[in-house]
Amino acid sequence: MLLLGALAILRSVVSANAFEPAINYQLHCQGCHLADGRATPDLVPAIDPTLGRMMRVPEGRDYLVRLPNVAAAQIDAADTAALLNWLLARFAAHDLPEGFDPISADEVLAGRTAPLVDVAGARAAVLRRVSEPSP
Repeated sequence: MLLLGALAILRSVVSANAFEPAINYQLHCQGCHLADGRATPDLVPAIDPTLGRMMRVPEGRDYLVRLPNVAAAQIDAADTAALLNWLLARFAAHDLPEGFDPISADEVLAGRTAPLVDVAGARAAVLRRVSEPSP
């Protein structure tokens, strides 16, 4: 009981936003995406290779910030944006569009108002959009 009380006090003193993006990845993402961004079969897709390509269209950015676990992240919007940008640089930098604008805290806040319900359908729609020829 004493240990649990000490942990509760420590948690109240040290907020989640005190962590660097790599630590937030370990705490909030690695359980499903593993340390190297791999897929968890039948649960979540791999982070790489599609995520960088998805950032080429506005729908891809919207998809990323509306993912249920991103929208419900227990860290503030600025730290969530930093985490997403770290994730993109770490796992998908080779496919990011030239001149990529980092995900902003405002985008994260907007995504939190309408988390995705059909994640697989939204992902497929974004990938189809990315595959369309440029006008």
